[in-house]
Amino acid sequence: MEIGVTPEAVEEVSQAVDEVEASDDDSGIGARVTAVFTAAEKAGQHIVTLAREEAEDIRREAHAEAEAYLREQKLAADKEVENIFAEARRRADAIEREARAAARQVEDDARIRKERLREESRLIEERIDWAKEGLVEVRDRLEQGFLENEAPAAGTGSDS
Repeated sequence: MEIGVTPEAVEEVSQAVDEVEASDDDSGIGARVTAVFTAAEKAGQHIVTLAREEAEDIRREAHAEAEAYLREQKLAADKEVENIFAEARRRADAIEREARAAARQVEDDARIRKERLREESRLIEERIDWAKEGLVEVRDRLEQGFLENEAPAAGTGSDS
């Protein structure tokens, strides 16, 4: 908005000036000068009123622009926050997938180790059983050999 003088104010001041210039009478000059000053004062007040209105319009426009800018910045910040959260979720999901895969690998390794230990235990038990059987067989042979040696000795002792 441009501050300007209304046509009415210009007309009023022009008429007052014309009256002062057209007057040949020195006695009415004071009144006419007063009229010119009054018209100029009214025009000045009108200009001040227009300036205040324009200043208020500028203030409202600046306020509206500031609010629009603030909303725009808030939307941009919200969008950035959403992007950060989305990236954090993607990273968390990737970490969780990696952790689950690592846990499965550990579980698989533990299961394989458990099965291997069971097999080793079974083999050791078989060897123990085999060793027991071998010891029983050795004991039986020893007893048989002891009995065979004792029987002839017992027979020679009764003949004498």
